[in-house]
Amino acid sequence: MDWLYKLIAHSSDAVILVGGAVSTAVLALVLARISRPLLFSPHDEALESHSKLADVVHGSLLAFSVFVLALVLTEVRSSLGKADDAELREASVIARLVRDLQALGTEDASIASERVKDYVRSAVSVEWETLAQREPSLAEETDRAMASLVAQVNTVAANNPAAASALRAYVEKLEDLRQSRLEIATKSVPPVFWWAMAVFIVGAMIMNGRHKLDAIGMTLIAFHMGAIGLVVALILVMDSPFRGETSVSPASMVRAARLSSP
Repeated sequence: MDWLYKLIAHSSDAVILVGGAVSTAVLALVLARISRPLLFSPHDEALESHSKLADVVHGSLLAFSVFVLALVLTEVRSSLGKADDAELREASVIARLVRDLQALGTEDASIASERVKDYVRSAVSVEWETLAQREPSLAEETDRAMASLVAQVNTVAANNPAAASALRAYVEKLEDLRQSRLEIATKSVPPVFWWAMAVFIVGAMIMNGRHKLDAIGMTLIAFHMGAIGLVVALILVMDSPFRGETSVSPASMVRAARLSSP
């Protein structure tokens, strides 16, 4: 499955969506064409007496697939929204930390402001990529940037007791929000789900062979299964909040740290 993940990671959303719909429609037509002569045509008379049962089986496979896909689509959309909210909260904390450090106006505070920029620069350029991997992780380079930031803020806090509590609270909040990014990134759809869904969707595709495969029938099958493939592709697009075009942008953090570019 690594090749599929890499393909998705390096493809645009439009390519993924169109590819998902077209590939599912084509697969459905191929399976219907194969299953028709192998499973259904030789047993038309026997199947006639069980047509209602066949409709129930076919409908159940489709209904289950669509229902579960709708639930998962809602879940991945929620995860994407939570990741976006977490990035905005982190940007807010960074903006307040930079503001308070600049208000102090000391040399140590200026160095701490640079450490904030180093941390944000590492987070948006390095850690965003590690979070987008199939097995998300926090970047070691960003770990070092965070450690350097914590040490420098502690130095500033020691020399400025009045601001010490707020400065340390900002840094602790940053560490918590950084960890929450990893937690959100790891909440992807497990591979076993896709295997289970494949069984139901392929089963529904095979059951399409019950119908007469003329031009109209094949067109309806293609549209029907293509729509399901489109939903599957949409889930893949949003499954990783830090991967691809539809992902969490670090722009707010960059602006909060007053960087010219990531």
